[in-house]
Amino acid sequence: MNPSPADSTARTAPGTPPPLSVLVLDDERPIVELLVRGLSQRGFLVHGVHDTAAAKVAIDADPGIGVLLSDVRMPGQTGLALAEELLRDREEARALEVVLLTGGATADVALGALRARTFDLVQKPLRLAEVAAVVERALASCRQRRARALRDAEVDLRIGTAEAERARLVDRLSASSARLDDVRSALAASQRMRSDLLAVISHEMRTPLIPILGFSEILAGDMALPAAEVRDYGRLIHSGARRLLSLIEAALDIVALEHGRGLGAGLQEPVPRLLTRVLAAQEPEAAAQGVRLELAHGESQGLLNGDLRLLAAALSHLLDNAIKASPQGATVLLGWSVRPDQGIDILVRDHGAGLPDGLESQIGTPFLQADMSLTRNWPGAGLGLALVTRVAAAHGGRLHLRAADGGGTEACLELPAARHPAAA
Repeated sequence: MNPSPADSTARTAPGTPPPLSVLVLDDERPIVELLVRGLSQRGFLVHGVHDTAAAKVAIDADPGIGVLLSDVRMPGQTGLALAEELLRDREEARALEVVLLTGGATADVALGALRARTFDLVQKPLRLAEVAAVVERALASCRQRRARALRDAEVDLRIGTAEAERARLVDRLSASSARLDDVRSALAASQRMRSDLLAVISHEMRTPLIPILGFSEILAGDMALPAAEVRDYGRLIHSGARRLLSLIEAALDIVALEHGRGLGAGLQEPVPRLLTRVLAAQEPEAAAQGVRLELAHGESQGLLNGDLRLLAAALSHLLDNAIKASPQGATVLLGWSVRPDQGIDILVRDHGAGLPDGLESQIGTPFLQADMSLTRNWPGAGLGLALVTRVAAAHGGRLHLRAADGGGTEACLELPAARHPAAA
């Protein structure tokens, strides 16, 4: 047998959809057998059924059926009614072509076939060559419709994917624009802060140098001075040098702690001994400000463990801040308590104006000042709390600031328990 054009329908190339098949429906069994055998010999995939119910079940179960050859007049549901039911609202991805077989092609049958959107109408008696040609065209039409539906679905999918990607890129662009605005605002704020910072640091470093240079120049001159005046000048020079040294040491300690260095060997000392030493060192400054310092003795002695120099420096800065914040005649309280886990809380309490709004969240920022102007009431370079927070963190603790009852601020330096307790 010579291969027919339908042979290409029976062969499937790799990656292509499976071949479409033909379903023959007729209540006359000989006609079904004739069409199945004749079309099969011409290379079509064919099988047959003898009633409309079986035809609907087969089409629902097998999406590979692309052509239905159906008799028009059958018991029960007619071929026209079946075509209208199968083709109504059928999606193109499962396109089906219906070819009607009729013994009398009346006008009513022809109009009904057009309304049902059938593919063609073949008159009986059937000639196999004619039927095969119609089936070949119907299969080609079905393949084209299904391929077009597949392409449309792929296009819709790509459009949807592209739209989702566009929306994602728009969101990223919006987010990037927002971040750029934030960066610009931060840069502008940083530039303003840098300008203010340079002014503050310049002022704070030059201020102690003035008495150092001025009084040392007087002492180096040929003028004979009373001993009391020489001692007074020496005291002022020493005070200015200490202030300048404290500023420089705080800055160096902050840098060292930021880089994981600067923490000395762990030593132990009873809490009251260290606090008494720090309090004595701050007495002259407190007296000059008209502020009284008070040490509140805790119920338990407690033991500190760590870099005692840095711990003393941190407490000195907390006391210095409290003294500066307190009005004349006020009392600054320094105390401690032992937590149940044997950790130590060291408290510094003042009766000043309290923390300005928004400042508490920035505590620990180097050179932080609530007022960066040179006319501010609070002297200093803003290194104290930055150092305290880093000393606390280096020892496994933290600094906590809160508003005190009755006004003022309470600073709490929370430190962990000594790792190796020893008797005081």
